[in-house]
Amino acid sequence: MDTETQRLLLREFRPEDFADVHAYASDYENVRHMMFGPNTPQQTREYLEKQCPEEMAARPRMHYNMALQRKADGRVIGGISLHLNWRRDDAILGVIVNREYGGQGYVTEGLQGILELGFRRLGLHRIHAVCDVENTGIQRVFERCGLRREGCMLRRGKARPEEGGGYFDQYGYGILAEEWLAGRGDPE
Repeated sequence: MDTETQRLLLREFRPEDFADVHAYASDYENVRHMMFGPNTPQQTREYLEKQCPEEMAARPRMHYNMALQRKADGRVIGGISLHLNWRRDDAILGVIVNREYGGQGYVTEGLQGILELGFRRLGLHRIHAVCDVENTGIQRVFERCGLRREGCMLRRGKARPEEGGGYFDQYGYGILAEEWLAGRGDPE
Protein backbone atom coordinates (compact mmCIF):
# COMPACT_ATOMS: atom_id res chain seq x y z
CA MET A 1 0.00 0.00 0.00
CA ASP A 2 2.70 2.43 -1.08
CA THR A 3 1.94 6.15 -1.20
CA GLU A 4 3.95 8.77 -3.06
CA THR A 5 4.42 12.45 -2.42
CA GLN A 6 6.53 14.88 -4.40
CA ARG A 7 9.83 13.82 -2.79
CA LEU A 8 8.95 10.74 -0.75
CA LEU A 9 7.81 7.18 -1.14
CA LEU A 10 5.87 5.88 1.88
CA ARG A 11 6.40 2.13 1.74
CA GLU A 12 6.73 -0.94 3.92
CA PHE A 13 9.96 -1.32 5.90
CA ARG A 14 12.45 -3.92 4.69
CA PRO A 15 15.34 -5.70 6.47
CA GLU A 16 17.82 -3.87 4.23
CA ASP A 17 16.65 -0.57 5.77
CA PHE A 18 18.60 -1.39 8.94
CA ALA A 19 21.43 1.16 8.60
CA ASP A 20 19.10 4.07 7.82
CA VAL A 21 16.56 3.14 10.50
CA HIS A 22 19.21 2.56 13.14
CA ALA A 23 20.79 5.94 12.32
CA TYR A 24 17.70 7.78 13.56
CA ALA A 25 16.37 5.24 16.08
CA SER A 26 19.66 5.09 18.01
CA ASP A 27 20.15 8.87 18.21
CA TYR A 28 18.98 10.18 21.59
CA GLU A 29 18.22 13.66 20.22
CA ASN A 30 16.08 12.08 17.55
CA VAL A 31 14.01 9.90 19.91
CA ARG A 32 13.84 12.04 23.02
CA HIS A 33 10.13 12.78 22.48
CA MET A 34 9.35 9.16 21.53
CA MET A 35 8.17 6.26 23.62
CA PHE A 36 11.10 4.11 22.42
CA GLY A 37 14.84 4.32 22.05
CA PRO A 38 17.55 5.08 21.76
CA ASN A 39 17.67 1.66 20.14
CA THR A 40 20.43 -0.87 20.36
CA PRO A 41 21.27 -2.63 17.08
CA GLN A 42 19.28 -5.65 18.33
CA GLN A 43 16.18 -3.52 19.03
CA THR A 44 16.30 -2.04 15.55
CA ARG A 45 16.67 -5.53 14.02
CA GLU A 46 13.72 -6.78 16.09
CA TYR A 47 11.59 -3.82 14.97
CA LEU A 48 12.34 -4.53 11.31
CA GLU A 49 11.65 -8.26 11.79
CA LYS A 50 8.20 -7.39 13.18
CA GLN A 51 7.44 -5.60 9.92
CA CYS A 52 7.01 -9.00 8.34
CA PRO A 53 4.88 -10.01 5.35
CA GLU A 54 2.39 -11.79 7.64
CA GLU A 55 1.61 -8.53 9.49
CA MET A 56 1.35 -6.62 6.22
CA ALA A 57 -0.99 -9.28 4.79
CA ALA A 58 -3.18 -9.55 7.93
CA ARG A 59 -6.87 -8.97 7.27
CA PRO A 60 -8.16 -6.86 8.70
CA ARG A 61 -4.90 -4.98 8.83
CA MET A 62 -4.57 -2.82 11.91
CA HIS A 63 -1.06 -1.35 11.63
CA TYR A 64 0.52 0.60 8.79
CA ASN A 65 4.18 1.26 9.63
CA MET A 66 5.67 2.98 6.63
CA ALA A 67 9.24 3.93 5.81
CA LEU A 68 9.78 7.48 4.55
CA GLN A 69 12.12 6.95 1.61
CA ARG A 70 13.58 9.85 -0.33
CA LYS A 71 13.00 9.40 -4.04
CA ALA A 72 16.18 11.31 -4.88
CA ASP A 73 18.59 8.81 -3.34
CA GLY A 74 16.55 5.92 -1.92
CA ARG A 75 17.54 6.73 1.66
CA VAL A 76 15.05 5.93 4.44
CA ILE A 77 14.95 9.10 6.51
CA GLY A 78 12.18 8.18 8.94
CA GLY A 79 8.99 6.35 9.60
CA ILE A 80 5.30 7.19 9.80
CA SER A 81 2.47 5.02 11.06
CA LEU A 82 -1.25 4.63 11.44
CA HIS A 83 -2.57 2.28 14.12
CA LEU A 84 -6.28 1.64 13.64
CA ASN A 85 -8.80 1.13 16.41
CA TRP A 86 -10.89 -2.03 16.63
CA ARG A 87 -13.70 -0.46 14.53
CA ARG A 88 -11.18 0.46 11.81
CA ASP A 89 -12.59 3.99 11.49
CA ASP A 90 -10.13 5.88 13.67
CA ALA A 91 -6.34 5.78 13.87
CA ILE A 92 -3.50 7.23 15.88
CA LEU A 93 -0.53 8.40 13.91
CA GLY A 94 3.13 8.51 14.75
CA VAL A 95 6.07 10.00 12.92
CA ILE A 96 9.83 10.25 13.25
CA VAL A 97 12.39 11.73 10.86
CA ASN A 98 16.15 11.65 11.10
CA ARG A 99 17.10 15.07 12.50
CA GLU A 100 19.64 15.41 9.70
CA TYR A 101 16.60 16.02 7.46
CA GLY A 102 14.71 18.27 9.88
CA GLY A 103 13.47 21.65 8.73
CA GLN A 104 13.28 20.57 5.08
CA GLY A 105 9.54 19.87 4.90
CA TYR A 106 9.83 16.08 4.93
CA VAL A 107 7.71 15.63 8.06
CA THR A 108 4.94 17.80 6.61
CA GLU A 109 5.13 15.95 3.30
CA GLY A 110 5.09 12.54 4.98
CA LEU A 111 2.17 13.54 7.18
CA GLN A 112 0.21 14.74 4.14
CA GLY A 113 0.90 11.38 2.49
CA ILE A 114 -0.29 9.34 5.47
CA LEU A 115 -3.43 11.50 5.81
CA GLU A 116 -4.13 10.78 2.13
CA LEU A 117 -3.68 7.05 2.78
CA GLY A 118 -5.85 7.13 5.89
CA PHE A 119 -8.75 9.15 4.58
CA ARG A 120 -8.88 8.28 0.87
CA ARG A 121 -7.66 4.69 0.75
CA LEU A 122 -8.58 3.35 4.17
CA GLY A 123 -11.77 5.38 4.57
CA LEU A 124 -11.00 6.51 8.10
CA HIS A 125 -13.34 8.89 9.89
CA ARG A 126 -10.73 10.44 12.19
CA ILE A 127 -6.95 10.51 12.68
CA HIS A 128 -5.36 11.71 15.89
CA ALA A 129 -1.94 12.06 17.47
CA VAL A 130 -0.28 12.95 20.76
CA CYS A 131 2.96 14.77 21.42
CA ASP A 132 5.03 16.07 24.30
CA VAL A 133 4.01 19.64 25.13
CA GLU A 134 7.66 20.62 24.68
CA ASN A 135 7.86 19.23 21.13
CA THR A 136 6.96 22.47 19.40
CA GLY A 137 8.33 21.32 16.04
CA ILE A 138 5.78 18.54 15.59
CA GLN A 139 3.02 20.78 16.94
CA ARG A 140 3.68 23.23 14.10
CA VAL A 141 3.66 20.40 11.55
CA PHE A 142 0.37 18.98 12.89
CA GLU A 143 -1.25 22.40 12.68
CA ARG A 144 0.18 23.08 9.21
CA CYS A 145 -1.44 19.83 8.04
CA GLY A 146 -4.84 20.75 9.47
CA LEU A 147 -4.83 18.88 12.78
CA ARG A 148 -6.28 20.88 15.65
CA ARG A 149 -5.10 20.78 19.23
CA GLU A 150 -7.90 19.09 21.13
CA GLY A 151 -6.54 19.39 24.63
CA CYS A 152 -3.77 18.76 27.08
CA MET A 153 -3.51 15.42 28.83
CA LEU A 154 -1.84 15.96 32.16
CA ARG A 155 0.95 13.61 33.17
CA ARG A 156 0.12 11.15 30.37
CA GLY A 157 3.64 10.38 29.12
CA LYS A 158 6.34 8.71 31.20
CA ALA A 159 9.88 10.02 30.97
CA ARG A 160 12.86 7.74 30.56
CA PRO A 161 14.64 6.64 33.75
CA GLU A 162 17.74 8.67 32.79
CA GLU A 163 15.48 11.74 32.68
CA GLY A 164 14.04 11.12 36.14
CA GLY A 165 11.24 8.74 35.17
CA GLY A 166 8.49 11.23 36.03
CA TYR A 167 5.38 11.94 34.03
CA PHE A 168 4.95 14.71 31.49
CA ASP A 169 2.02 16.38 29.78
CA GLN A 170 0.99 15.67 26.20
CA TYR A 171 -1.15 17.54 23.71
CA GLY A 172 -3.78 15.69 21.73
CA TYR A 173 -4.35 16.61 18.07
CA GLY A 174 -6.99 15.39 15.65
CA ILE A 175 -8.62 15.86 12.29
CA LEU A 176 -11.84 14.48 10.81
CA ALA A 177 -12.14 13.22 7.25
CA GLU A 178 -14.54 16.01 6.30
CA GLU A 179 -12.16 18.65 7.69
CA TRP A 180 -9.26 17.20 5.74
CA LEU A 181 -11.30 17.04 2.53
CA ALA A 182 -12.57 20.60 2.99
CA GLY A 183 -9.01 21.84 3.56
CA ARG A 184 -8.00 20.31 0.24
CA GLY A 185 -10.92 21.87 -1.61
CA ASP A 186 -12.35 18.40 -2.27
CA PRO A 187 -16.05 17.55 -2.15
CA GLU A 188 -17.15 15.29 0.68
